[in-house]
Amino acid sequence: MNITMQSATRALWGAITDPAGAARQVLDWRLGLGNLWTALALVAVLNVLMLALLQAASPMPVMMQPGMVLTPFRYAMIITIFLFLLVYTIYHIGRMMGGQGSVEDSLTVIVMFQSISVALEAVQVLLVVISPQIASIFGLVSLAILLRCLVNFVNVMHRFDSLGKAFGTLLFAVIGTALIAGIVLTVLGVAPTGGQI
Repeated sequence: MNITMQSATRALWGAITDPAGAARQVLDWRLGLGNLWTALALVAVLNVLMLALLQAASPMPVMMQPGMVLTPFRYAMIITIFLFLLVYTIYHIGRMMGGQGSVEDSLTVIVMFQSISVALEAVQVLLVVISPQIASIFGLVSLAILLRCLVNFVNVMHRFDSLGKAFGTLLFAVIGTALIAGIVLTVLGVAPTGGQI
């Protein structure tokens, strides 16, 4: 299927106003694993860019844990590994809970989720320039919007018809992803340390 900028923008806006309906629409596009992995890499890079812009525009420095150096390369590696693992944990845990989604479905909803996240971060960057206080409030609202979207996306992709089961799947998937990602990042030497990467 041909995806235009207009249809993609409509899908992103629809995901905020009607996340379940938007998820059904995008899942029906059947973009293919190759295109979806490329899209995931793209939104991961855009996420890093938005974070850098947000840090640059913010009047207050972003506080890190002592000894942690969050370079663009480090952040890009962290988010890429986390998203890659999240695709598979949402798929496998959802299946264990009776879901019917595929890896392609899981990858689709994660790409969709990250696209919304990047769009909201872009708005927040603009708001920081106007008013840091408003930008902070918008950041909290964005978190609520993203959580609502992702729970509905998981519910639709696994055909649960139960937001509670979808939230449970998401919760276990995030915990599992964090644990596995922590091990992988430590092995790769990207865990929080005082060194630069």
